[in-house]
Amino acid sequence: MHKRKNTYISMTVICLLLFLLPDCSGSSFLSAGDTGNPGKITLTLWYWNRAIDDALIARVQKQFPHIHFRPLKIGGGYDAKLRTSLAGHANIPDIVSINSNIATYFPDEDQFVDIRTLEPPTLKQSYLDWKWQQATTPDGFVLALPMDTGPTALYYRADLFKQAGLPTEPDAVAERLKTWEDYLQAGQQMKQATGGKVFMFDNINTVFNQILGQGNLQYFTAANQYVGNQNHVKQAWDYAARVHQLGLSAKATSYSTDWSAAISNNAIASFVGAVWMKHRLKDAGPKTAGQWRIAYAPGGPGNAGGSFLAITKASQHPQEAFEVARWLLSAQNQVIAYQHTGLYPSALASLDNTALLQPEPFFGGQITTRIFSHVATQIKAAPNNPDNDVVQGVIQRTLNMIELQDVDPQDAWQYAQQQILRELSH
Repeated sequence: MHKRKNTYISMTVICLLLFLLPDCSGSSFLSAGDTGNPGKITLTLWYWNRAIDDALIARVQKQFPHIHFRPLKIGGGYDAKLRTSLAGHANIPDIVSINSNIATYFPDEDQFVDIRTLEPPTLKQSYLDWKWQQATTPDGFVLALPMDTGPTALYYRADLFKQAGLPTEPDAVAERLKTWEDYLQAGQQMKQATGGKVFMFDNINTVFNQILGQGNLQYFTAANQYVGNQNHVKQAWDYAARVHQLGLSAKATSYSTDWSAAISNNAIASFVGAVWMKHRLKDAGPKTAGQWRIAYAPGGPGNAGGSFLAITKASQHPQEAFEVARWLLSAQNQVIAYQHTGLYPSALASLDNTALLQPEPFFGGQITTRIFSHVATQIKAAPNNPDNDVVQGVIQRTLNMIELQDVDPQDAWQYAQQQILRELSH
């Protein structure tokens, strides 16, 4: 499958959008390297809310007194605004946050500084290898520094598990639910014990995504060959479809008000999710505090999400920009970022920091980081591809057709594959 270049919007639209860009917080943009502070250089950072710990950002100016630091928290449509600036070659910041869709920026690597030209030779060894690989293009260009990660685990309600006659302690739960087949069987037990009022799974998209995230191959090989129609993907699809057919899903779409209501109303007994789901869970179900626990996920370690910091070619001071980014992402600061905002570290030294080992009342006093840190070190690197999001979008929409419209799973699979090939050919 060929690698597609991003299609740049017309210059007329670009100019209009650039005119509208400053709906983000902060004052008007300065061009790269511009400074109103004699003796200082100006560096600008773009990030979205909670992408970086604001307390750490506030310390940059003191840490680097020779730099006039301008952090800009960009509102909705972050990717669109960044791509618009890159396409128009105007108002480009020095440092940019990039989300887990970093591979979509691979075709535009010429807009970024290769981290290998800025880093000390040993810096790579400071971070999780699989996370470093996610930011590395097929030709070896390192687009960005690793920021946070999304190691996954099983979130479960100990009280509802007890009601269904299932084990309740994390080690016993992990032993009972070693495989996804075990998990399905436990889901049927939960359904029978609660009269179908409590569901073991939140939605089938979660099932599919988490199974796929546990492997070392997703939709494309390192040679850019599409393999999203092969057995490892079909197996994840079939498990998701069985959850629907067995009536084990709450059909609560992730990040929706329905999902929050189902959590709050005790309708969801468990789900496999990334570490950052702790924050969403606490917001959705404050009345369920103390009942949730964390166990190793069925099927093994996986990752979902996580972001990066990149240096743009537009920066007149790339080395200084790199030093700021490296300081923000140091092992010590990644621990602070987790404590303040729940951003899970990618620096190896952070994972061993005793400051992470704190009991959490929401999870019954469990020290959940012991599981998440171990999972983070066990994740398998999978080839990253610019078209992953194209495939994922089709898969997600089609799984929704199964769950919400009761479309036949095999018909839906054939439709999804046809649609994927059609979109990839554009």
